Formats: sequence, C-alpha cells, structure tokens
Amino acid sequence: MERELEELADFAAMALARSMRAEDWDVRELRFRDCFAEAGVRDGFARELARDHRLLVSGEMTTPGTQRVWCARIRGLLQARPLLADAFRELTAELMPSPRATVGNTISGGTVDNAVMAGSIGSVMINSGAAHGGVPATDGWPRADQLRRLGLGVRPTRRTVGATALPPYVARDCDDELSVLLRQAAHYGGLVIVTGGPLSGKTSTAWAVLRASVAEDSRVFVAGGGTDLRDLPDQLRDRATGGTHVVWLDDLDAHLAEPGTPGVLARLTHDRVLVLATMRDEAYDRHRFGHHPAARALSVAQTVEVPTEWSEAELARLAAVEDARLADAVRWRGDLGITQFLALGPDLWEEWRRARRGRRLGHLLVRAAIDLARHGITEAMPLEALIEVADEYAEQPMEREETYTDALAWAASLRTGAAGLLLPGAEEETWRACGTLVADALRAPGFPAADQYVWWAMVKAARQHRPAEHGSMLAAARSDLRARAEAGDGDVMRALGEFAGSAGDIADARHWYGRLVDLDRGSALPVGEDLLELGEYTEAARYMEMAAADGSRWAASALARLHLDRAEHWLARAAEQGDEKAAATLAHLRSGPERKPDTVKE
Repeated sequence: MERELEELADFAAMALARSMRAEDWDVRELRFRDCFAEAGVRDGFARELARDHRLLVSGEMTTPGTQRVWCARIRGLLQARPLLADAFRELTAELMPSPRATVGNTISGGTVDNAVMAGSIGSVMINSGAAHGGVPATDGWPRADQLRRLGLGVRPTRRTVGATALPPYVARDCDDELSVLLRQAAHYGGLVIVTGGPLSGKTSTAWAVLRASVAEDSRVFVAGGGTDLRDLPDQLRDRATGGTHVVWLDDLDAHLAEPGTPGVLARLTHDRVLVLATMRDEAYDRHRFGHHPAARALSVAQTVEVPTEWSEAELARLAAVEDARLADAVRWRGDLGITQFLALGPDLWEEWRRARRGRRLGHLLVRAAIDLARHGITEAMPLEALIEVADEYAEQPMEREETYTDALAWAASLRTGAAGLLLPGAEEETWRACGTLVADALRAPGFPAADQYVWWAMVKAARQHRPAEHGSMLAAARSDLRARAEAGDGDVMRALGEFAGSAGDIADARHWYGRLVDLDRGSALPVGEDLLELGEYTEAARYMEMAAADGSRWAASALARLHLDRAEHWLARAAEQGDEKAAATLAHLRSGPERKPDTVKE
C-alpha cells in the first residue's frame, strides 16, 4: 500500500508540473487547489502553486524540479490521509492518460544518452547537478545590486499609468536589526531567517536590507524551488577569496522538503557563507520546534520577524512617499497590513472580475458591497441588504446555478490566509468588500455605473441599516444620475424627483417631475401621487387633473378623492372657527360611505 501511494504521489506531481505549462492552467490550478483543500491544506497551497508556476514559466525552475517538490508534498498528504488517494487518482486520470495505458515510466532530473523504458519499472529520477535544477558557477551569480524584487517572488501591485510595477520600498522598524545580523553573517557566516505572517513583506524587507548591508558586487545565488543544493558547499569552498557570496532561500520550508538540505545549511554556515532565508511564522515554528529533522539546523539561525501590522513610525515614513498605491493602502486597508493590501489587490481584482463567467451571483454580491463602499457606506452591511442591491443589476442570470449562500461562501473564503473578497463586519452576519477591491474600482476607468434601480436599492439599504449615511447616499445618487436625466432618460428623471423629495429639496423634486411629464404625459398620474406623498397638494392635483383629462378613470377617481380629502380638511377648519354652514356640510360629507384608498394605479 505504501508503495502504491508513493507511485500515486509521483504521478500526481508529474500531472501538476505538466499542467503548469498548459494553456488552461487557471482552470487546472483550481482543481488542484480543491484537492489540496480537501486534504486539509489551508488555501489549498494557493501561494505555493502561484509561485512555482511563475518560476517554472520564467525558467527559474525546471519541470523535474517542480515535480520533486510537489511529489514530497503530496506524499506527505497521502501518508497522513490515505483515503484521499481516490481524489488524487481521479484528478490525475482526468489531466493525464493512465500511467499504465501505454508506457508508465519517466526520466527526470537529468540527462542520459540512452534509456530503455518498460511498463513495469515506474519513474526514474536522475540527479545530475547543474544539468537540471543545479547550481551555476559562482561567477554567474547575479550581483547584489542587480537583484529585483519581482525576480525574487514579490507580488506585483496594481499597475498605474506611468508607475513602476512596485511602489518604493518603505523602511520597516526591524531593518536595522536585520542589517546588523546580515553584516555579521557576511563576515563570519551564518543562517539569517526573516519570518512573518502571510504577505507581511518578508521578501521585500530581506531584499532591501541585504542590498544596503553587503557590497554591491557581492554575488547572490537565488535558489528556486526544487534546486539541488547538495553540491553547493563544495562549489563555494573553492570560491575566490575577498568577495561576499550569499545564498538566498525564499520560503525555506520548501527547500527543507528536499533531501539533505539541513546538512547543506550546516556546511554552508560552517564555511562562513551567508544564507538568507524567509519563512512564514507557522512554517518556522513547525520546523524549528519538536522533532522535525530540520530543527537542529534551524536552532543556530538568527531570526528577525516582520510584523503584518505597521507601527505608527512606519506609517509616518510611508506617508512621506508619493505613490497612489500606498495612499490607497493607508485609506482602504482595514484590518490588512500595508504589504498584504498591496500584494492581494491584483489577485482579488482578477478573481472577482473573471467570476462573472462562472460565479455570476458571487460576482454581483461582491459588486454590491463594492458599490455601497465607493458611494459612502464603508461599514459592513447585512447580507439581505447586499442581496437586494445585487438583485437589481442588469447582469442577473436568467437561470441561477448557485444560491446566494453558495455565493457568500465563495466570496468570504480566505485567499492566501489573509482576506476574502468579502470581509465579516463587527456585527454578526454583516459583510463588506475588501478594501483592495474598493480602491481598484474607484480608479478603474471602465467600472460600470449604477443605474437608477441599483441606486434605489442602495438608498433603501442606507435608510434601513445605516441611517446616518442616508443623506450622503441620497446626495451621491442625485449627483451620479443628473447627467443621465439631463440627457432625457425619463426613468432617471422620476428617480431624481423621488430622491430630491426624500432629501427635502422640494424645488428640485418639482423640477424633475415637471421635466418627466413634459417628456411623457402618461406619467402625470404617478407624478401626482409622488407629489401628494410630499404634501404638494396643488401640484399633485394639477398633474392628476391632466391625467384625468387624458381619459384615465383611475386619475379621475384619485383626483376626486384628493379634493374630498382637502374639502374635509378645510371644512373642519372652518367649523372649528364657528362656521355653521361648514359644520353642516362637513357632517353631511362624513355621513356618506367610508372612503377607501385606491389600490390600483395606472
């Protein structure tokens, strides 16, 4: 059974590595993530998949190297939960032909002149140093001043016109401590590990402080995942004296999955080589403490933690930098750290944008939260309010393949362990859009405008759930819709009339209602009814009379009832002042059948 699981892990890793080069990788990636999530992996290895795909496509990582890394991970999952074997078999059978359908053998990890393959041998792994995933000669390593953050795996932020792919680096409070450790290790050798939470800025901090702490011509070997490091100590032992050589190991836990890595680390530090690594806090703790094989190697490391939360001093330094992306991060980050906000933004935006194809309800539910936030309601709203807004979008699917419960579960699930598209509010069952989405929507030139029906739903949501924001939401609706009303849209004119009335701007309400009736006399009755609700009886009667004159019996009935109500009001006033005729007329009027309000409108 154990042998069967090992073969399955190898084949699944092969399917994964080959899938990363497929045109439909975005679809295949989701399948693998679902399978890993079923295995209990938080976020389904989303970050690791994205990183290794980038390294593989850029040529920094080979297909065999990728396969080795993932074979170790999948083997560990299958050993812990053997019942998951069926899920992996189903996935690999779908993505690749059966390993025994034709020839089930592979050669990876190196090159050979001749090979004879047979259907029962299985996979053959050849390690051949630099031929595949090995270490180049030290004089071919990049200089420290040539290192670029994107090349080291730092996620690009949102692109803005005329701006670089990444904003300027802003110094963290831990930079000085890290610099001291790096200078010491550059002279005496040592392992320095930068730890932190997901997307806390570990790689950027390590990059910036290394460049400031060693000579510009120092040589740096950036080891991609799957790189065979076993020959590295021997190679560095013969290095030229007088220069600094640095080994960079981003996400050290991935390298620790490779055989022999703890021993390589020990030999490098013994030979006075600076090894600079990054690890998530959770991964460091898991490897450092207890009985993990790497615990001893990590016990001699010097560590510096990069907090996710930024201090007041760090925020003050950030405020001095002119960059729109940093300004957005300060304004919209919410509970996210600055670097989390910057790193998550492009991925969340792209996932939300593309969800309109297969997760339409989820897409619209998030859009409702975005629209509410970008028009003033930044607090979390009850789910029913978001649904009412989402239901008004013209893009609503004719046939729903998902429920709003499903949509919420998808939108609220954490990405990269940091945030979802929707974030929970302080009140139970309330939700708001992640700030990165709001910031991107505000700067996106083609972001769809809300129509009058969406505005009605948002104004209603504000009135019912955030009354303090009702006035500002009304003002935003009137400002946004005015141009469309001026262009002759009658439905928008009526909406503006209603919003103006709700805001207490009776003059503007009368203006738009008048414009609407001039455009369409058929709207005279509903305009009259709206004005009646505002207490504008004279104007209401004028429009109702216009509709009655055009032949509407409902308008005639409504107009008559209006006059009766007004007559009763003024007769009662006169009777109170002692007018006997008014009192008699009022008594006669009130002795008739009870008047009931109209329930049918044209």
